Parts: sequence; structure tokens; C-alpha cells
Amino acid sequence: MAYLRVRGEGGTLFPKDRCVVSFDGTHLAYTIKGTTGPVVALCAGFCCPDNFWRYLAPALAKKYRVLIWNYRGMGVSGMPREPGYRARNYNVEDFTVDRYARDLKAILDHEGIEDVILLGHSMGTQVALEAYRLIPNRVLALVSITGPFASAIQTLYNTTIAPRLLPVGIFLARGVARPAWRLMFRSPITHPLAIQFGALGPKTKKEDMQPYYEHLAELDPQMILKAAQAMHAHSAEDLLRKVKVPTLVIVGERDNFVPSWVGHVMASRIPVAEMLVVPGGTHGTIVEEPKLVNKTVVDFLERHLGEGHQTVSLVERRARNTRAKRRPKGAEAEH
Repeated sequence: MAYLRVRGEGGTLFPKDRCVVSFDGTHLAYTIKGTTGPVVALCAGFCCPDNFWRYLAPALAKKYRVLIWNYRGMGVSGMPREPGYRARNYNVEDFTVDRYARDLKAILDHEGIEDVILLGHSMGTQVALEAYRLIPNRVLALVSITGPFASAIQTLYNTTIAPRLLPVGIFLARGVARPAWRLMFRSPITHPLAIQFGALGPKTKKEDMQPYYEHLAELDPQMILKAAQAMHAHSAEDLLRKVKVPTLVIVGERDNFVPSWVGHVMASRIPVAEMLVVPGGTHGTIVEEPKLVNKTVVDFLERHLGEGHQTVSLVERRARNTRAKRRPKGAEAEH
């Protein structure tokens, strides 16, 4: 029997007024802001509700229809069955990135949306890439904001130790009681500690993160562990060179979860890609520097999808540069 979350709004900033049943019976909650233009589907980060869209969604809704949805088990979306005690009825396979992508397709199909721009924040980049793999002919463009193409656990704090510690963390976390878990995210020191350890920057406002902390406090840590294992098992590295749509990659200069070099790899492999490195930006760049992020995203979409646009691939740009270098001096003037 399907399970639909109904307790509270789970940190929701944008109330979800629509629902669809996905391929396995999961109820997915979503809303669409804006009335004109192409659809931009916002793919959230790991265990994120919709707080990170606080500034970007309204900016996009001026020119686009913006799809804001909750992943299965997150926000007010449900799961294919009851969780049972400490989420024992769920398994890692319930939270795989390809299932998130199939969930997104279910929403697009239900709404009759044929063409879509996929925008991912953090793990949402993995979801966006996997959705592109699933429906490449329906995607107009891709945008990645401080997101990886594979598990961020691999690059956490720019070391290789995190993946080795993951099994230990899973073992220890299994003993965390729900009251202690809630207290951890409702403590007044949660936000200062996030800044102190470099997860967020000093520009990140507590009010922008409070819905996220509240959402995490409501989740069962056992479910989060299974979702983390599923995320860690995913990689879209094989897909990067096959992406045929214009792509924007935004990274934070001081991101300790997805270091800027990850964005450089992504942008160098995707044929038509642009990249912005936000000075001093951390993993919370999207809410730390909203004006810069919003302007960069809107300008990118306008240039590549606006009237009279002409997308030129990286291969073609290189070919043009090569031809220009080989052209004899004075040849241009003769024409």
C-alpha cells in the first residue's frame, strides 16, 4: 500500500498543490509556478525540500513555468509502501537516482510537458543527468549548481577518506534515536557549526536554511542512510560526452562537498558547456549569492533558448578557431 506523508509541510516554502502517482505507486507532490514559457524542472539536493529555490524559483517564474517537486520520501511526497518501524520496510533500491528520474518523467507525462529544461542543485545534478539519459529528446538544456556527476561522498572535503568511512558512519548512525536526531537539527548551534565546518559560507542566512534543518529533523535517520547509499552508488560520468544540449555549470570556489575541479571536469567533457566559478562560494552558493546565480542562469537560458539563438558546439568552436589560425594574413580583407 502506498504511503503519503501528511504530517506538516516538511520545510516547504512552495506549497504543493498537485500530485501524481509514479510508476511504482509512489505519490509525488509538486507545484508549477509561472504561466508562460518553457518548463524548468528544479531537481533538489540530497534530502532537500525546496528551501534552496527561495530566490531562484521566483526569478525564473517571470519568464518560465517552474516545476518544483519533492523526491519520494521527502517534503510531502510519499513512498510506495508504509515505512514500518525505523524505515525497515524501505531498502536502498527505493531511493536510487534512476527512480528519481523516472518519478520526474511521471510528472512530465502527467502534465503533458514534452520539452523541459533540467536544473539540478547538488545531488539534483545527478538526477538531472539521469533524467537526460531517460528522455534525451525532450530536454532543451541542463543547468548544474554546485552539483556533481557522481556521488559527492567521493569528493567530500576534497579527500578520498569519506567513502572509506561511510560503512562506519552507517553502523554508528543506526544507533541514533529519533529524539536525539531531532534535537541535533533543532539546536541553536546547528547553523553556526555548518558555517564553522565549511558546509556553508558566512553569507548563508539562518532563515534560508531553517526549513532544511526542520525537514531533516522530521526524517528518520535510517531512511536517510538508505538514500545516502543509493546516491553514493550512482554515477553519470559515462553520460557527459553524450550530452547534446547546452549546459551551464556553476560551482563555488570554496565548496567542500563538490570542489570546483568537479565542475571543470563536467564542463570540459560536455560538448556545449559554460562554467561559472563563484568567488568564495560554498555548497550553499545558490542562497549565498542569489543575484549572481539568478542572473547567470537567466542569461544562459535566454542566450541559448531565446528567439534567434544559435547554439554552437565546443567541437565547432574549436574547428572555427583552427580555420581562423590557418587562414593566410590578409585573406579576410580580400573578401
